[in-house]
Amino acid sequence: ALSKPLDEALSLWKQLLENPGIPGVRSPEQTVTSLQLLASLYRLQAQPIQALESSLLLRSLCRRLGDAAGTAAALCQLARILLQLECPSHAQV
Repeated sequence: ALSKPLDEALSLWKQLLENPGIPGVRSPEQTVTSLQLLASLYRLQAQPIQALESSLLLRSLCRRLGDAAGTAAALCQLARILLQLECPSHAQV
């Protein structure tokens, strides 16, 4: 029940970011921050699969925006989650 709002937010972000290109949002920077928070909240709730999905969306958005630092941070988050899931070969890639 506690993760229902997060799940709804993740679903909405997926819909928004499913098309290529930069999404039509007021503030791409604020969108990046929202996705970072979403992934962090999922990690705190011990829901690594949803955290992984959020981080993948974050990485995709940062790449589209040309944000190298944001992309690197998202990749670090992804690697951390994959290691937590005991998938070191995927984390290494």
